[in-house]
Amino acid sequence: MKKTAAAAALSLALTTLLVFPEQAGAANGSVTCSVVSATLGFNAYNPISGTAETLPPGSITVQCTSTSNAAISVTYSLTLATSPARAMASGANNVTYDLYTDSARTIQWNTTNQVSCNFTVSAGATNQQSPSCSFYGTIPGSQDVPAGTYTQTGLAVGGTWSCNPVPSQGC
Repeated sequence: MKKTAAAAALSLALTTLLVFPEQAGAANGSVTCSVVSATLGFNAYNPISGTAETLPPGSITVQCTSTSNAAISVTYSLTLATSPARAMASGANNVTYDLYTDSARTIQWNTTNQVSCNFTVSAGATNQQSPSCSFYGTIPGSQDVPAGTYTQTGLAVGGTWSCNPVPSQGC
């Protein structure tokens, strides 16, 4: 009998708040951004195959509000904490997975390697959303688990940011 565990959408609960200090000169004002969504949906997983399953890309979206009278280019870089473990659960059963910053899935997303994206926030924008920024994942093979819906929420993500023009008080 062939076992298949269907791994459902993984919802990453991000609590990163990106805050930009007041701008000087022509770009007076401030820009405040926060992560509004980050999701990764997994394909069905066959624990008997013994091979890693490739997953579709995940996406992160940031939303910003600006009181600046000029457009501001925002770059956000997100790191993924090592705790909690990357494992989806269905009852007492767990399926581990890995996340990557590149589509070839060779650079693991962790405390050192970041997912980085940039976009331009319009002058005076209110709740302007960034284009989606991608990340990638795999489920290692040979995890013998029963069929079910496996999920995880609450992964810890940290962030750094920069902006251009650079405010007189730093970014």
